Amino acid sequence: MSRGPAPRGRMMRKKIAEILVVITASAGLCAAGAREVRIELHLKPELAIEGTETVFVGPIVIEPHEGEDVQSVDLTAAREFEIFLRKILRREAELRLLPVDDDLRPPTNNLATLAQQPEFWNAIHEETNADLIIAASIDVKVLDRAGYTTEEYVSPQDGKTYFRQVLVEETGFSYDILLIVVNGNTGAILHQEQITDFMPKDERKLEEQTDMFTDLYTLQNRLAGIFVPRVVQVKRALYSN
Repeated sequence: MSRGPAPRGRMMRKKIAEILVVITASAGLCAAGAREVRIELHLKPELAIEGTETVFVGPIVIEPHEGEDVQSVDLTAAREFEIFLRKILRREAELRLLPVDDDLRPPTNNLATLAQQPEFWNAIHEETNADLIIAASIDVKVLDRAGYTTEEYVSPQDGKTYFRQVLVEETGFSYDILLIVVNGNTGAILHQEQITDFMPKDERKLEEQTDMFTDLYTLQNRLAGIFVPRVVQVKRALYSN
């Protein structure tokens, strides 16, 4: 005996189930076909220099935020940063560095104000005959805290941007550095760079204030990139059919 056509509701449910299976399988294939790769970007230096210039490093001033006093960690950071900067200029950029002048006393510790005083840079040039003068201001904070922050992320399932609460634990040194490069002959500002970075430390090692900048890849890369070509690694998602 013939059973006749299947009820319409049963056929619709079967059709919907088949569509869901196809969609699920397609999503799985898309997810499986995406992988993260690293690529290298070759960047030109910020400044066009010949590499034979004589360079004077200084002053490195301490410029804490308004209402804050200079701490011992600021003094150590300024000294360590000058040592670190000279290493980068000598090793990465292979520039000819002039001796340190321990008697250099700028009229102000506000580097932005100092940048607008060409007579100060002209005086350094007359004393040292430097082609380039590299100065910086630095503010450092000791962080030992934990808390929640909101960050955005892109869902790999639907490609949409969402927000989520993330626990952040910070123990280490936070840096805010302003660096300028001055033409020794004219006193004109050739380049200005604002750099912020964070150096994580073990909670028990916060009192160790030597080699404060050694492992800061971002800082090293950006400083060297002012004078020489650099290679930056970036992450990209590669999709395959």
